[in-house]
Amino acid sequence: MQKLSFLKFPTAGANTLLIFVLLIVAFLLFIMLAGLIREYLKEKKLRISFFKEASEKGLTEEEATTLWTYSRKFGRDPFLALEFKAPFERVVDFYLKNAPNPKEELVQDMRMKLGFDYIPYFVPLTSTKDIELFQTAKLYISDKRRYEIALFDKDERYMYWTLLEPVAGGKELVGVEAKITFIRKGDGIYTFKEVIEKTSYENGKLILHMPHTFELTRYQRREYARVEVELAASVGIYDRKEGKTKWVSGEIVDISAGGAKVCIPLTELDTELSGMTEIILRFELNGHHFNQKATVVNVYPRRHTTCYGVKFEQIMPEEQKIIHDFVKREQQRLAQLAIRNKG
Repeated sequence: MQKLSFLKFPTAGANTLLIFVLLIVAFLLFIMLAGLIREYLKEKKLRISFFKEASEKGLTEEEATTLWTYSRKFGRDPFLALEFKAPFERVVDFYLKNAPNPKEELVQDMRMKLGFDYIPYFVPLTSTKDIELFQTAKLYISDKRRYEIALFDKDERYMYWTLLEPVAGGKELVGVEAKITFIRKGDGIYTFKEVIEKTSYENGKLILHMPHTFELTRYQRREYARVEVELAASVGIYDRKEGKTKWVSGEIVDISAGGAKVCIPLTELDTELSGMTEIILRFELNGHHFNQKATVVNVYPRRHTTCYGVKFEQIMPEEQKIIHDFVKREQQRLAQLAIRNKG
């Protein structure tokens, strides 16, 4: 048999290989350039959309530019900073700490225009900047000293707490980490730790200068969120002497999925109810009629009425859901109303 010779393939020259490599490099560069152009156009479109939305909310070009620039530098979505308080506060805090010449008045104007300068009582605080002036609190020093204090003033960088009791000296508190605890009505208990950077005196009162912080710990005081209402109610009270239930008229002034506060005129009651008294609460909410057993857990005497905090007993899950959904919708409505009023 005739032996087969080795097959020979054509070999490419150096110029051909060079051209082939250059074509591959050019193609890759084209892909990268196309990607960069696409990202640029996407960013440009987002920027135009952001500035349009910011203008509709009343922000000036300088304010919108600041919010856009520092949202991007901080790695946050600038649109979220327009819509929600928490990301807004994070971004402006980053701006105040990193901009060459930050303007506090610019931040304050933006906060007001976006409706972030007012916080409904049922919305949790996001930073110490949200604490209302004259809020009272307790100050704990590491050596277990405790002082009664109140928020005297605040700006974008510092909060200024005044001691409500005379204190000798005060300079020894500089550089000390203090713990502050306060109760926000209708919300919960808040606590945070921060260093006292400076002290001063105002009208004889010691003022503590402390930087703001986002590290707030919140302890909710109630298991269920509640909302203020005006609901006519009938209150059934069991009369042991007569062996029957007596019905009186009242008004529910706040409600949650776990209980309510009902106020009864003094003229309706022979004797005031005491804690742990069992009652029946009849009322109507969103077209649903409630006939709910409850127990008195708190008593709030007033001049012409007495209000009772009551806890619902053995409430049906479907009825609890009706109240929960009502409270949630009402809170959302109040939040939107508050924002519109501030605008």
